[in-house]
Amino acid sequence: MRGLWLRLLRGGGRSARLEVGLPLVAGAVITLVLLLLLGLQQGLDNRAERTAWRTPEAATNEPTAIQSGFTDYVEERPLAVVELAALRPNPPAVPGMGRFPAPGEVWASPRLAELMADLPADRLADRFPGPVTAELSRQTLEHPDELVAVIGRSPTDPSMRDRRPRHQWNAVSSVTPTRIDGWSATPDLYQTTYRDIALLAVVLTALPLAGLGGLASRLMAGRRQRRLATLRLLGARTSQVVRLTIAELATFAGIGAVCGAVLHRVLVPLTARVPIKGGEWFPADVRPGVPLTLATVAAVVAVLTLGALTGLRAAVRDPLATYRRAGGDPARVRLWAVVFIGAAIALFWLRSSNPFVGVAFTAVVILGWGLLSTGPWIVAGLGRLLAWRARRPATFLAGRRLSDSPRSAWRTVGGLTLACFIAGFVAISLPVGLGNVGAYASRTERPEAVVPAASLDATVRKAEAVLRAEGIHADVETTAAPSWLDGDKWATLTLSTQGPYTDQDRARTAMIENGLWGPEMTLAEDLPNMWLLRDGVVIGFLVLPTAALVALVSMIIGAIARIFDQRDTFIALRLAGTPQTVLLAAQRREMILPSALLGGVAATAGLASGSTLGSTGLLNPYSAGVFAGLLTLGAIALLLADRTARPVLERVGTDLSERE
Repeated sequence: MRGLWLRLLRGGGRSARLEVGLPLVAGAVITLVLLLLLGLQQGLDNRAERTAWRTPEAATNEPTAIQSGFTDYVEERPLAVVELAALRPNPPAVPGMGRFPAPGEVWASPRLAELMADLPADRLADRFPGPVTAELSRQTLEHPDELVAVIGRSPTDPSMRDRRPRHQWNAVSSVTPTRIDGWSATPDLYQTTYRDIALLAVVLTALPLAGLGGLASRLMAGRRQRRLATLRLLGARTSQVVRLTIAELATFAGIGAVCGAVLHRVLVPLTARVPIKGGEWFPADVRPGVPLTLATVAAVVAVLTLGALTGLRAAVRDPLATYRRAGGDPARVRLWAVVFIGAAIALFWLRSSNPFVGVAFTAVVILGWGLLSTGPWIVAGLGRLLAWRARRPATFLAGRRLSDSPRSAWRTVGGLTLACFIAGFVAISLPVGLGNVGAYASRTERPEAVVPAASLDATVRKAEAVLRAEGIHADVETTAAPSWLDGDKWATLTLSTQGPYTDQDRARTAMIENGLWGPEMTLAEDLPNMWLLRDGVVIGFLVLPTAALVALVSMIIGAIARIFDQRDTFIALRLAGTPQTVLLAAQRREMILPSALLGGVAATAGLASGSTLGSTGLLNPYSAGVFAGLLTLGAIALLLADRTARPVLERVGTDLSERE
């Protein structure tokens, strides 16, 4: 059987080789994008596991240690400080450190140790009780350049007193001293929110991938339908036909998937340099292991092969009807799509910890996957309208072809349509993130801390004296306490420095060294929120080009696939005297008109989904830039698809050897 399908492939001409090559490209793109998304999710999971111990959980048994901490800054970079005090002689070893730090010890991340050695002591080193005792290993860090310090304290140390204000949300910027009996394995709220956002990005990117997968499967089944029907009519047994088909489909799908996996391995060093949550990645974090990579390749091969086999069932069951082109291409909503939408929403809400992301996820799944399911309906309706209102032969032909095979037409324009959905989602939510990032970033330039209102005046006087003695030019200001605190008990103290990083770092060091940035305060700066907003923008900019790549590939492959699907119709029209220019014009209308209609519907649905994360106007440079890029992408995709499909259409319509 292997020799048979190889001879059939060699004897199929250029079009057969093209029908093989295009699914290979589609399989490679699908595998590459899936591995990139799996790497992102895996990297966030690894980060969450390595840092879960930093967020303490109150002891349920006899406590063994006290854990405290806050987020400081140096050169406007975040510095995570964790303070630990043992309550018994043999406390449990800190994860990744091998033992518990003794009082006065300072464990620092490699990058922090370098900064402490390079910068003057009054900018950084004087904030700590002594020199660096040991360096933290990779098992305790989020990313290679993270600044982390773990300080050993005595239980009677002032920093271990439970006198800080408690923040109901921001558990990262300040950790109230907590008595613990073991290390937490539960990631903090920000880590879980990141994973939810990453899953939202996965769903957004999976929309065009699903369309590309269906297109690849259909293209793999295209020529084989008539060929298998012919073999069955010539007397081939069903088992022979099935073995032949599975071997051929699995081989071609496997070659494409392996190429995508190899390309992903090559790109891992580049993807590891994309900063998320304060820094780049350890390459191993975003590189799925060999078992997961093999499972992904196998899944892609299985889905593409099964999808193509589904399209070939009729050729095996009823070869005569297939040979006569009986049956249609109905546009109906599949039951599995409805079940998938409901199951995805239910599972996400069960595991999600952030209701805002949950609402956005629900909107994306309902509108995005709903559009994926109803797209063929819209195409069929547009085709009937064009055929009814046509005044030119090309428009009539385009309308009839759209209404006769709406699912095939949807596969061609579906990638671009779903890219419009993603662009609308990003365009409406992007300005919210960018605007708030600027507001939060300005707060890191003016150190803030929450102080007890009863001692506010004394704290201000001491701070002014300390800064004056150190020769630091800074204004000490007081404002109302943050909204999450009682304004009668707490207030905010702010340092406004006129100089660059040097004065800011020296002011922070002087405050900590003199006990003013101490146990009775918590930093009011909201760094985690700034990270979330900024990284949401970064992820948006990563999802957009991925969707654009899939849309471009889908448009080109789909245009060629439709020509192969309807080669007999083109040949009959050419033999009947239809000018080639009319066929080319009809083929162009089949791409442009559905793209314009569905693109507008999808962009509107994307705007509705993105508005769940925050409302903003569309008249701003960010949204305008996204939509300008979208229009450019659409024009490029349509142009490339037209230029690529034109010679194929000319050859199919004039070369009778293309007719099977």
